[in-house]
Amino acid sequence: MLKQGSKEAKGLAKKVQVFLKRHSCPHYQITDKLTGANPDLILVLGGDGTLLYAAGLVGEKGIPILGVNLGGLGFLTEVQEEELFFLLGKGLQGEFPIEERMLLKAETGGDQYLALNDLVLEKSPVSRMIEVELKVDGHELSRFRGNGIIISTPTGSTAYGMAAGGPIVDPRISSLSLIPLCPHSLAIRPLVIPAHSKISLRFQARDRGEVFLVVDGRPGGKISSQEQIKVSAAGKPLRLVCSPTMNYYEILRTKLGWGWK
Repeated sequence: MLKQGSKEAKGLAKKVQVFLKRHSCPHYQITDKLTGANPDLILVLGGDGTLLYAAGLVGEKGIPILGVNLGGLGFLTEVQEEELFFLLGKGLQGEFPIEERMLLKAETGGDQYLALNDLVLEKSPVSRMIEVELKVDGHELSRFRGNGIIISTPTGSTAYGMAAGGPIVDPRISSLSLIPLCPHSLAIRPLVIPAHSKISLRFQARDRGEVFLVVDGRPGGKISSQEQIKVSAAGKPLRLVCSPTMNYYEILRTKLGWGWK
């Protein structure tokens, strides 16, 4: 899968095709869906946005994703171009270094959504504040007014959640983060809960404004007032091929400038 409009991705894809043909490895390019039998690996040449799209296609199928950073930040696509062919060689021997990352599952109105980073219940830009009712494992946790709420995985804790004041969570920690968006209260703060928790959300709009569910930055659909949204960890994780030279803390330090003065 290639980053749209990227000449760099197209050029690298040609090199990958030559490598795979030399090793008699069948392959095909993915555009907007998986066709035919599930592949043994999905190679993503681009940035984090391209990998998030691929993650949406893979879901709980268990197909490993190898993301090569040709974008900007490259937090999820941590493999560098110079490491790619070494990893492909390892993969042909069945020796990929794999990390498992939690997926979020949301159910509402008969529809189901999966997210690697986060699910966001958010009002439209021109609407007034909404009232969010939040329950965890059947227990009422909070009712607050604000712009909405982010439910984030540890993987997504360095994305929208971090920008909204949420905690950074090591992806090896099994947890979920609840991050209110612009709550009109001094008492409402981000909260980290166990990954096995079952979350329930409802909202009320004061002026019949529109509220949307956003899935990894993509529109998930319009949510009706008082419609229940159920959120939990998915049954199976996403499998990511990790860099042989980078670790999570090095990525924090180099990509986000963690601890730099």
